[in-house]
Amino acid sequence: MADHTSEFRSTSVTEWADALENSKLQPGPTFGYQMVDGTWHCALHLAVSPELTSDAQRLLAAELQQAISDTVNRVLYLAPVSVSIRPNTEASR
Repeated sequence: MADHTSEFRSTSVTEWADALENSKLQPGPTFGYQMVDGTWHCALHLAVSPELTSDAQRLLAAELQQAISDTVNRVLYLAPVSVSIRPNTEASR
């Protein structure tokens, strides 16, 4: 697989918020992967359609978390010691 990391660019919080607003998606959970030495190697912020049922949103998040965990393990050759899942606090208000 070719290394395409040079194609990545930072997205500002404003750009993320604009993209969510334009796509009509709502913030979902955040998955963060912490290693034994305390460093963070990966975090993913999920956004989902509010038209999905709560069950569908939960199942989608669970399946994506498992797929991302498997990928982190496979690509980084490291098993995270901690997977932090921060739910969307706005959805629970």
